[in-house]
Amino acid sequence: MNAAQFFDHWNKVWRDLQRAVSMLKDEHLDFRPAERYHRTVGDILFHIIDIEKFWIHDVIQKGGPTLTDEGMDRLRTVTEIRGEMEAVHKRTMDILATLPVEDFNRIVQVPRDGTPKLGWILWHVFEQQIHHRGELYLCLSLMGMDRPKTDRPG
Repeated sequence: MNAAQFFDHWNKVWRDLQRAVSMLKDEHLDFRPAERYHRTVGDILFHIIDIEKFWIHDVIQKGGPTLTDEGMDRLRTVTEIRGEMEAVHKRTMDILATLPVEDFNRIVQVPRDGTPKLGWILWHVFEQQIHHRGELYLCLSLMGMDRPKTDRPG
């Protein structure tokens, strides 16, 4: 069994996240749910991209630098952000398909600091994507939109 099979529910989380993103228009990217809240909708989406790129591509696969703030500046529309999200996630799923579950206890060196287990990293990224999907759903509600349904298995 590989990590993609172990985390097969990730496909449903991703599907429902993409349903939410597909509801957005470019003007929604600057929406901030509260005056003192630290992220806009665009920031939430950038963060989702960056989490996957850092932990999966950079730390696990050691595949180059994460998307910097300058790189994020090139993503100005929902279409551009969605394209980047899809490319990053496809690469993530390709990487997970090569990781056997027997490696989950392997220690991974994090640049600058830390040595978590591979399994912890995978759970962390999955958990973060679920968390930020919920954050995005809340923003949709606050903007007067319905959130996508998630309470179904298929």
